[in-house]
Amino acid sequence: MPTSTETFDLQATVNMVGHAFVAVICNIGFQVATAGLSVAIVLALSGFICLSRGRRPGKPLLAVSRKIAIVCAGIGLPGLITLLTRGALPAVNQLVLNPFGLIGFWGLVAAHMCMEEMNFQWYADK
Repeated sequence: MPTSTETFDLQATVNMVGHAFVAVICNIGFQVATAGLSVAIVLALSGFICLSRGRRPGKPLLAVSRKIAIVCAGIGLPGLITLLTRGALPAVNQLVLNPFGLIGFWGLVAAHMCMEEMNFQWYADK
């Protein structure tokens, strides 16, 4: 076994992993939540427009918008708390998330949820 002059400090390692975990959760959660909330806002506006014109997809769009907004509020809460208490999100060295990719992800999730909600609302009772 090689001898070393340095000793391994478990507590320092656990602290570094904990700080990295908090930084990644806060940054990723906040960025994913903001993209999801933007998709939820677009869905809500589309739902209100459909309802005002008497179109059938208005209610399912509003229901999906509400569900996505609730999930995004839960995902983004740690980042929001960190942002409010510290004034900034924790630094993550090499993390780069593409906002168009996140919006595309939430668009796919929203499309699936809209079709499921429309299927449920329109055909479940019949």
